[in-house]
Amino acid sequence: MTIDCDHYYGQDLNVSPSGDIALANQSKTGTQRVYRRLLTNPSLSDTAGNPIASPDYTWHPNYGAGIPRKVGSPGNVPATRALIKGQMLIESAVARQPAPQIVLTQVNNAVSASIKYTDANTATTQFVSFDLST
Repeated sequence: MTIDCDHYYGQDLNVSPSGDIALANQSKTGTQRVYRRLLTNPSLSDTAGNPIASPDYTWHPNYGAGIPRKVGSPGNVPATRALIKGQMLIESAVARQPAPQIVLTQVNNAVSASIKYTDANTATTQFVSFDLST
């Protein structure tokens, strides 16, 4: 079991009442990792293999689903749903059964995602949602 700092993607670290860096419980650690994986951009190459966008994590260029890069592009909801599901199943905190339930809604240049999954460590239902727009 690994416990992470209490930190959601794109936000500041949380602190404990004593002023120390707060720690996340098991379920929160899993949720934080799911957000990080889905919202982190991997490196991007053109069809010839030439890099056209740097990864968010320099030392892990293939990490992440790259969902933010999909905003403003012509939508392919089934492909994006499959990408999200595949990336979620890489995370050890996400149970394989029941499979995560992923609902995507695209309106103009915005995507709304709502995901329900079972935490593999605690067997509790977890919810992840985010909105991305240009």
